[in-house]
Amino acid sequence: MIKKNLANFITLIRIFGAIAIIFLEPLSLPFFIVYGVCGFSDAIDGFVARKLGSASSFGAALDSFSDLLFYGVMAAKIFPTLQRLLTVFQWVIIAVPTALHLIAYIICMIKFGKFSSIHTYANKVLGALVYAYPFFFIGEINLLYSLYMYIGGVFALYSSVETNLIHIIAHRYDERNKSIFLIKRNEAKALEEK
Repeated sequence: MIKKNLANFITLIRIFGAIAIIFLEPLSLPFFIVYGVCGFSDAIDGFVARKLGSASSFGAALDSFSDLLFYGVMAAKIFPTLQRLLTVFQWVIIAVPTALHLIAYIICMIKFGKFSSIHTYANKVLGALVYAYPFFFIGEINLLYSLYMYIGGVFALYSSVETNLIHIIAHRYDERNKSIFLIKRNEAKALEEK
């Protein structure tokens, strides 16, 4: 029972952590401690599920929900800081990939009947980049978070476009589609497995 659900319990830590962050002072030490725990849970829940052979559609949907909740709470929590520091162009850099990622969830729901998004390699790197972003506000060194935002923005755009293309091109939902370049190979493997 515990082995089968351990990854989901780890994901739940992120959900409870996101709720806790609501009550913490933004960018304070307690904030970063809870933030760190949430980030760690995000990094290991999928790994644990694969290692224990307990990966499931429910776990993938729970992970996607916890990511949306966590990053939604984070965006709301650090919004006053962002509002004070970011330019209009930087807001566009955030808004466009975010909207495209939300569209990917909608496409996946319509096409495959799943509230999920493929966890591509690009999405994993993007998750790490987004996760690290609040640390660049420590000391509010404008050049650091601006440069980081532009690099992250380009990567976010690639990641969101790739995720949408995978959902559009793929004939079925397949967690193995970690890149747009792997769809044909994975669909061929799926046919061989039948």
